[in-house]
Amino acid sequence: MEYIVTSKEMRECDMTAIKDCGIPAMVLMERAALSVFSEIEAFLSETIRIAIFAGCGNNGGDGLALARLLAEKGIHADIFLIGNTEKLSVECERQLSILKQLGITVNSKSAKAEYDMVVDCLFGTGLTREITGIYEEAVRAINCYGEKGSRVIAVDIPSGVCADSGKILGCAVKAELTVALQYGKAGHYLYPGKMLCGHTVVHNIGIPEFFKQGKEPSFFSYRVEDIHGSLPERAAFGNKGTFGRILLIAGSRDMAGAALLCGKTILRSGAGMLKIITAAENRDLILRELPEAMIYTYEGKPEEEKVRQSIAWADVIVAGCGISTDENAELLMEMILEQGEKRAVIDADGLNLIAREGSLQEKLLKYQKGRVILTPHPGEFIRLAGISMNTYKENPAFYLRKLAKEYGCVIAGKDAVTLVASPDERMVYLNRTGNDGMATAGSGDVLAGVIGALSASLEYFQAACCGVFLHGLAGDMAAEKQGKRGMLASDISAELKELLKEETAEREKRIWS
Repeated sequence: MEYIVTSKEMRECDMTAIKDCGIPAMVLMERAALSVFSEIEAFLSETIRIAIFAGCGNNGGDGLALARLLAEKGIHADIFLIGNTEKLSVECERQLSILKQLGITVNSKSAKAEYDMVVDCLFGTGLTREITGIYEEAVRAINCYGEKGSRVIAVDIPSGVCADSGKILGCAVKAELTVALQYGKAGHYLYPGKMLCGHTVVHNIGIPEFFKQGKEPSFFSYRVEDIHGSLPERAAFGNKGTFGRILLIAGSRDMAGAALLCGKTILRSGAGMLKIITAAENRDLILRELPEAMIYTYEGKPEEEKVRQSIAWADVIVAGCGISTDENAELLMEMILEQGEKRAVIDADGLNLIAREGSLQEKLLKYQKGRVILTPHPGEFIRLAGISMNTYKENPAFYLRKLAKEYGCVIAGKDAVTLVASPDERMVYLNRTGNDGMATAGSGDVLAGVIGALSASLEYFQAACCGVFLHGLAGDMAAEKQGKRGMLASDISAELKELLKEETAEREKRIWS
C-alpha cells in the first residue's frame, strides 16, 4: 500500500521531521537533490546542456543544491533564479550562498537556444494561486524547450499543477519525468495533472514515518503485491456455496448484454453460484452463453415471492446493470432495499432510480451501514448527490466522502481515476490502474461483477478497492493485447480470469518456495 498525501499533510510531515525529529531542513533538501540526481545521472555527460529554473522557495533550493551536485561531477548548468531574491526562503538563501562561495554562476545572462535537459524547480506542492507574470514566462520557456526536444524534469511536482487536485493553476510545466519527494501527491495521479507529470517516481528523502498512531493521509493506493495478500484463499475443502451465492438483477428488454457481461465476470472472479433475474426476452441468450447460471425471468411485473426468495438465498446482490428505470425495475429495487441487510452492489439504472425516487433513498438510508456499495460514474453521482458537474469536479474526493457518510455506503466513483470512499471516513482509495480504452460500453457492468464476487468474501470497502484495482489492471492487460481503440468490455472480463489465475499461481509459489 502506498500513501498519497495533500500539500497540507506534506507540510506536516516536513515540520515533524524538522522540529520533532531534529532533522535539519538542509539535510532534507540535500536528499531531495540527490534523488533528482540519481534519476538523471544516466543521461549526464560532460557536454550535456542543462538549464535549472529555480524559484525563491524551498523547491528552488532543491534546484540550487542539484546544480552544486552537477558541478561536482564537472557538469555546468545554466541556473535561472526566478522571482524576488530579497524574499528567498532561509534554506534557498543558504544554497545560493554556497553556490556563490564555490564560484558557481547563478542567473546566466543569456539562455541557450536549446538544452538537452531542463529542470523545473519553480514551485513545489504548496502552490495554490494561479501562475502569472515572470513565473508564467518561465513556465512557457520551459515548455518551449520541451517542445524542441529537451527532457523536462520536474522536482516534486510540475510547477502550476495543484498538488491536491491535479488542476492547472493558470499554466503549468509539462514534464517527461517527475521526481516526487517522500510521498506521491494527489495531483500526480488526478487529471489533468497526471498528463503533465509524465512518469512519476517517488523517492524517500529521509522523513520518518509520520502516518502512525492513528494518523492517516487522505489517500492510499494499491500495488500488485498488495493485492496478492488481500484476496482470500480458496478453501480446499469448500463447495460451491462456500465461495458465495450471488444474485444478479440485471438486463431489461434489449439489454441482455449487461446481464451477460456482469454475470460472466461474477463467475470468472471466483463466485461459487450465480442466479440471474432478468427480462424474459433475455432468457435464451443467457442460457446459451452462460449455462452455469440459474435464471428467473419475468414478463411484465416480476413475481414478488420469487424475487424475495432469491434475495433470501443470496449472500450478495448485484443490481442495476441495464434494468431500465420503469415501474418493474423500481419494484425490484424496492424489494432489494427494504430487506436492509444483505451485501449489495448497486450500479447504473439502480442508481438512477435511487436518485429519482425519494422512497428508495429513504430505504437506502435505513440500510445496515456499510453493506451497500454504489458504483456511479460522474453523471450518476451528481444525480445522487444533487449537485452540478462543475461542483463535483472541483473536489470529487470531498463529495464522495460526504455522500458515503450520508448514505452509510461505500462509493466507488468511476472516472478516468476512480476513487473509493467509505462511510467511516477512512482514507480514500485512489486507483492507479486502467486506461482510456476502458471507456467502452459494458465496462461498468464488468466492474460491478468483480466487486460483487469479491464482496462475498472480503470486507465491503476492501472488496470495492480490490475490485477497482483488478478491473483496471485487467483493462491494462486487454489494452496491451487488443489496443485501446479496439478493446471491448468482454476483453476486460476475459483478462480478469487470466489475472486471477496468475494470482493463484503466485500464492501457491509463495507457499511452496
